[in-house]
Amino acid sequence: MLNILNMTYLQGGEPLFSGANLQAFANQRIGLVGKNGCGKSTLFRLIRGELQPESGEVSLQSGKTLACVEQEISHSDLSAMEFVLDGDVQLRRLEKILQQEQHDGDWFEAQQHFEAIDGYGARARAAQLLSGLGFDTGALERPVSSFSGGWRMRLNLARALMHRADLLLLDEPTNHLDLEAILWLEQYLARYPGSILLVSHDREFLNATVNRIAHVHEGVIDSYAGDYDDFERARAERIAQQNQAFQTQQLKIAHLEDFVRRFRAQATKAKQAQSRVKALERLTRIAAVHITDGHFELEIEAPERSPDLLMRLENMGFSYGEKILFKNMNMVLRAGARIALLGPNGAGKSTLIKLLVGELTPTTGRLEVTPDIRIGYFAQHQLENLDGDATPLQHLERLAPGETTLALRTFLGRFGLAGNSEDRPVASFSGGEKSRLALALLAWQKPHLLLLDEPTNHLDLDMRDALTLALEEYAGAVVIVSHDRSLIRAVADELWLVADGDALLFDGDLEDYKRWIESRRPRETVQVKPERATKSVAIKPNMKALQSKRSKLEIELNKAQLELTQINNQLGNPATYSDCTSEFIMNLNTRREIVQTRVDELEEGWLVLEMAMEA
Repeated sequence: MLNILNMTYLQGGEPLFSGANLQAFANQRIGLVGKNGCGKSTLFRLIRGELQPESGEVSLQSGKTLACVEQEISHSDLSAMEFVLDGDVQLRRLEKILQQEQHDGDWFEAQQHFEAIDGYGARARAAQLLSGLGFDTGALERPVSSFSGGWRMRLNLARALMHRADLLLLDEPTNHLDLEAILWLEQYLARYPGSILLVSHDREFLNATVNRIAHVHEGVIDSYAGDYDDFERARAERIAQQNQAFQTQQLKIAHLEDFVRRFRAQATKAKQAQSRVKALERLTRIAAVHITDGHFELEIEAPERSPDLLMRLENMGFSYGEKILFKNMNMVLRAGARIALLGPNGAGKSTLIKLLVGELTPTTGRLEVTPDIRIGYFAQHQLENLDGDATPLQHLERLAPGETTLALRTFLGRFGLAGNSEDRPVASFSGGEKSRLALALLAWQKPHLLLLDEPTNHLDLDMRDALTLALEEYAGAVVIVSHDRSLIRAVADELWLVADGDALLFDGDLEDYKRWIESRRPRETVQVKPERATKSVAIKPNMKALQSKRSKLEIELNKAQLELTQINNQLGNPATYSDCTSEFIMNLNTRREIVQTRVDELEEGWLVLEMAMEA
């Protein structure tokens, strides 16, 4: 489907990619990983045709379609519903034809095609997408321009998912989502009928959604079968094997060079020495592997002594005008507490963090903070408050005017801000670099309590791992809001559920929380009246006939799903690509597309029957 062959691309005169290769086949879900700046987003632009390689090939199979999430925030006056429906280009083209008054051959062909793609159910599908991404029913008719930037990015995601595409490109789709929406998106992508190429720094999201990893590093792309955890294991083994081969080769080279050095001048050994010189020249040198991708050694220290009681909330309440977020909340925060706040979007998790740090004041009750404790606070809006004209070193010098420059530079280096980064103005920084600086400024203060609101946004996987280790070793108290489940599992000892105007200890783990979310999500979250392109006569079907038709359809659907599972298992097995011919694999992919199309048709037919029986 997608073929990248010996592709080279220069950025600023330097090769960002050099002889890179990547193939994507039907039903493959590929996670694209690598440190920030390695070229993942550029690769997406090359695939979309926005950039052209210096040499090599970047091609999509003829007739295949591509969908991606637009990164620009739209200011459209269209309603959210119409904006998302516009993502289905095929639907909109057919609707335009069906609006014509003249019913010629093209019109009747469009009508048949419209019914085949279930055009009448398009609004219901769009509504389900929007609901899953956190939009309530009242938001569907609001203009796009009325939403904040983060919510407009969700609209862009919904619009891309609405597209009927063979290959879906997703660049950090979870960045603007809460945990509830991420869990929904995982389930949606598991059922997505096409192939997916996904960039994400969320370990658990990758594990749940991909069956192959493409690792971008040093200008090339290496492929690994399996999810992200499988990739880490396989890469570690590959590195170990390469380093072992390097050591073995170095011994061989040393032996050959020693022979040449000792016997080159001797007439009786000159011929043998010359043959070894030629052997050295022919030798393909194995490079030692130096893992420099995102090597960070973060350390967040707590004071040696800390009071036992840090904060106390007594009957605390908070409201925005008439909207009550909290009422009669009680909580005691003690030294060493490690709490993760869970809860639906808009329930007040970030607001609670702002109350604890003092950015907001309770409207009722009391919030008592023990005097003289130092609070380290991280939130995304703080990144915009950094001095854009100052360098990281200047930021840190303001906190520690008496400290030596060497000590400050060494400290910044732990957060990946060494070298040129120290002397660049913050205005030129990426989101990840700003986040690392904000964390460094926080860590320098040795806080008694860390209040962290989505600290992993913009951080790559290596930096997330380093932050996780630092928080595990941190001896102070932590209250964290995050959609990174790996971070929550590693750092939090307690889960608190923020919902329905209160914050209470949650009796369960993240899997229990997932079930709690699903229990609150109604089966039919949004009711949308379908719009038909033509008038029709309503005929009440016979219930027994419908039941009989459904039973037959279910038998056929089960058979098709079984065959599809068997094909997917074959395609997901690395042995298939080593043991079978390319013609066999191509035929297998073709068969998979046919069966997948049949499964989709049967599932749509089953849904129509269910709706008819309910009616």
